[in-house]
Amino acid sequence: MKFLKALPALLVLALSVNNAHAIFNDSVDRQPSKPAASWLNDLVATGIADFTDYQIGDEWGKKPTTRETLKGHSGAFIRTSLATARYGGGTAFYLGKFNGHHMMATNHHVMPDARICDSRFAIFPLLGLKFHCEKFYGDWTNIDLALFSITVGQPEDEEKLAQIAGNFAWHKTLYPGEELITAGYGVFRNSQRNLVVNEDGDCKVFSDKGDYRFITDPDKINPADYQAWSFSTGCDVSHGDSGSSMVDRVTGEVVGIIWTTATQKPERIRSSSYLLEVLSKQNEDVWQWLSYGVPAPKIFDFLKEKLQSGAFKDPDTALTIETVLRN
Repeated sequence: MKFLKALPALLVLALSVNNAHAIFNDSVDRQPSKPAASWLNDLVATGIADFTDYQIGDEWGKKPTTRETLKGHSGAFIRTSLATARYGGGTAFYLGKFNGHHMMATNHHVMPDARICDSRFAIFPLLGLKFHCEKFYGDWTNIDLALFSITVGQPEDEEKLAQIAGNFAWHKTLYPGEELITAGYGVFRNSQRNLVVNEDGDCKVFSDKGDYRFITDPDKINPADYQAWSFSTGCDVSHGDSGSSMVDRVTGEVVGIIWTTATQKPERIRSSSYLLEVLSKQNEDVWQWLSYGVPAPKIFDFLKEKLQSGAFKDPDTALTIETVLRN
């Protein structure tokens, strides 16, 4: 989910340099014309990663989702799926229209600087739409967040986006056992990077009520060189899911954004019965071997402090972010 730092000799032999870079670097957009199965193949054939790196609980919960398979799902599931875009090698999601701008959120490590804005589309496969980046508003490692807007030219597209908008629930206190939905474009068992959505029994909040910690990245395959505010979840996440929204399954509120998962997980983490014990006892595995998102309240506090300190010199940027935080 983060930038690739070093490749072992075996990996260099197994993959071309470009393909290896694309696997781990969520800011790289893999070319769909390439035979993905020949170089990804769930990452298992290369020896880079297997289900022990990603899976939490008894099953791999990320399921392929299309417009046809949305039928029968909850409103929260449908809205989350429609609002989730593929963005380069990662994921982004639609927040809504604020101060005249159609705002999107992703991770800092998916969009680490403004130059990416000039060369990438936000692609919404389930809507059949794609939009060019309009403006880059900033990126921040402490909350592993980047904000940008997209150019929406057609009234009918405006109407479609208005129906799926979902801003962060800024003042929502997360609690253990809170059931979640995540949607993204992670590569594990998904070599074509189609939309995959998780709402299995383990995809829930594991950290204690309001327990948010500033942690080091537990991803041993490709760790970030920064820390970020986090809460703990049992949602299955793989490289490419970076920037996915984390949504309360019952209320539909956007409670955070995925930023990482622990890799090389011990076997016990693939047991849903053991995870129930972890949840009830709040043992050390909560903060060592699960997946981690940035909670909406910490994003709010961080951006509010930036606003109050005058960090946003461009008036339009300041007003837009202020408007996002008010809604």
